Amino acid sequence: MATNNDLVIKFANKEALRHFAVWLCESGEQSYWDWMEYREGEEGGDITAVTFNYHGAENNKEFMSDNTIRTKIGRLGRR
Repeated sequence: MATNNDLVIKFANKEALRHFAVWLCESGEQSYWDWMEYREGEEGGDITAVTFNYHGAENNKEFMSDNTIRTKIGRLGRR
């Protein structure tokens, strides 16, 4: 069940989901951080996902094993 702090994206199939997750892991994170560098200059507080965990709650499962990407929030200068 999604909460107010969850973003849910539903893909038509597992292959599309995996390709998106691999893109985010390989290059999408950097594009996001470039964008957030400017947002942090305009807003205070912890507004940036500074880490992304693609390997489950225990951080030792297979990549995208539970179709959930977990984040840690903070500021880019404190990563």
